[in-house]
Amino acid sequence: MSRDLCSGLKDMADNLAPSQKLLTEVQGVIHRLTRYLHDERFPRHHSINRIVPVGSFAKRTSLRIMMDLDLVVYLNDVDYPFEEFLDSLQDRILLSDSYENCTLTGTRLVFVAEGTIHVDLLPATNRVPRHEESRGQRAQKLQYDNTIRFIEDSDNPFDAGWKQSTGLSESAVEFVKRKNEQFHTSTMARLAKFWSKTVCIEEFHAGRSSIMEYIAIRAAELEQSNGRENTLQSFRRFLSIVSQPKEMAIYWTDSGFYQEKDIKPRMKQQRPLLLDPTNPYNNILRGRNQEHMKELAHFAHVSLERLNQSDARALKGEPLELQDLFQPQPVWLKLPVTLRRSPGGAKSVHVSVVDGGNLLMPKSKIKGLDEKEREVVENFLFSFSDVSVANSKKKGINVADKVQKDVEDMIAPNVTWGFGGVPKPANANADLEIPFDDEHGRKKVLKVRFNMA
Repeated sequence: MSRDLCSGLKDMADNLAPSQKLLTEVQGVIHRLTRYLHDERFPRHHSINRIVPVGSFAKRTSLRIMMDLDLVVYLNDVDYPFEEFLDSLQDRILLSDSYENCTLTGTRLVFVAEGTIHVDLLPATNRVPRHEESRGQRAQKLQYDNTIRFIEDSDNPFDAGWKQSTGLSESAVEFVKRKNEQFHTSTMARLAKFWSKTVCIEEFHAGRSSIMEYIAIRAAELEQSNGRENTLQSFRRFLSIVSQPKEMAIYWTDSGFYQEKDIKPRMKQQRPLLLDPTNPYNNILRGRNQEHMKELAHFAHVSLERLNQSDARALKGEPLELQDLFQPQPVWLKLPVTLRRSPGGAKSVHVSVVDGGNLLMPKSKIKGLDEKEREVVENFLFSFSDVSVANSKKKGINVADKVQKDVEDMIAPNVTWGFGGVPKPANANADLEIPFDDEHGRKKVLKVRFNMA
């Protein structure tokens, strides 16, 4: 096992953590959005009990390059599927110039806040009685206990367990924080989620980040139970678990939320099984996620082989090539999006690097693509350029030149680019800006523009 590869992966994972300045900016977005939804001009403002950040931001496992924000909107006297509230909420979001690309998907309202932050608004039924709150009871504990009681008392606890899972999100945040204190799992969680960003599986959105987190936590636990804390071995184990969905049976009975006896036999027999650590009635890999994991297994096999090859080269003293390890799957030209450089795709592309300003995280404006295509394009470009930056710094070469050339070659291999790339489109259908620091610590921005006309 190569110490250089292990330290290289850990350094990369640590560098994926957002800065305090970025976290403060996100807090500002939360404050302004919360105030906007509590405004009395919103017809359904009286239904909102509280708005709580959950997901990666609250768990402290966010990625600097793809900072997203999950907010649970707890509602008084409103139950699943929240259709009328969601329709009204979408109308409210569309009224503001601060929010764009708004899409309603099931019980999720997805949009971009203030040009950079991708937000998921997730409604849940408030189950904290006001008289209990006034007696100083902890809202999270009451929400958990009453939601679990509601699930258990329902006609179909397995169906209710899935539908009510958002109402348990605060407890899921607590679970991840506990595991990080015990096993230092945030490093592995970031690395796993970054790897997931380099892999394209159509329509695999719901729960994907949490799935990667939980599998990463199990991988880190298993490695550290063997008396070692090793990023390389934990990442290898993570990929191994993902590559074998038929063998996957992950659940926690030591987390303080449920015990072994609370897991029903029919649930234990399911494969793949990734049981919500706060909800014994919710297999996160049920339904379509089960099929998505089968697809993901193929890519994990490829990455395992790459990892073993990188380890073997490192043991021979050869330099670490992060780009080989995290090469996107599939390649750009095989992505299921209209921006590919192929018939019917982008007619021109322009790639450049300019001196940076105050941009803290990637920014995009994309016209004419649906939500799933936008996510694929951003994931690939943001993750690919970040690996290119990290690789260039390790080699001590000109970062700006290397990143620009790498992105050009990825988008349009075997095409001769003139100075400054293919002629700049006048009216871009997609305009992406990706900030980075060069080898001297100077702020730079990679700009990628696509024109479909």
